[in-house]
Amino acid sequence: MDSDSRTGIMASLPEEVSLLLKLERLDEVERQNPLASSARKERVGEHSWFIALSVALLADYAPEPIDISKATLIAIVHDVVEAFVGDTFAFGPDVVDQHDREHAAMEKVLAECSSPAVERLVALWDEYEAQKTPEARFVKGMDAFVPILFNFTNVEHSSWLEHGVHASQVQQRVDRVRRAIGDLAAINDKMIQQAQHDGDLK
Repeated sequence: MDSDSRTGIMASLPEEVSLLLKLERLDEVERQNPLASSARKERVGEHSWFIALSVALLADYAPEPIDISKATLIAIVHDVVEAFVGDTFAFGPDVVDQHDREHAAMEKVLAECSSPAVERLVALWDEYEAQKTPEARFVKGMDAFVPILFNFTNVEHSSWLEHGVHASQVQQRVDRVRRAIGDLAAINDKMIQQAQHDGDLK
């Protein structure tokens, strides 16, 4: 098959398939926190999958009833925009304009590809951003709970030490999702206190 034929095939792909190829970048976009059992940093695709897994496993901790299937879908797509803008470290300076950058990127996605399937994906992402449903709130809670779990478990390679994160910063993150994750927040509280005692958090 010559290059022109290959180019023609790629040019004729459905817009959903073209978008899927762009989203495959999530398998390479690096986050700041480590994996729980490795020196390597977690990638966004891995993070999204693990948040979805945590939703399925920990849904019984949600203080309000949630639709697990819907919450799992929200977890899968909650960071899709990072294929276009990269990861934003929760305790970094880029957090200031994160909302504007990410919403502009998703508006561009819709402008370029507005099929019903893409609209469904963006609607799930919008639901996560709006934080008005129990499912969105629980996913947000998992998005805080899991990185704390990983950093505490693998403190040698933690983003806390690398970036000089303060215990008060991590505690604020837990406090913002406390109502959404019930007893899991108390686990994070203990981890933060111990990490500060051990000097892993300032």
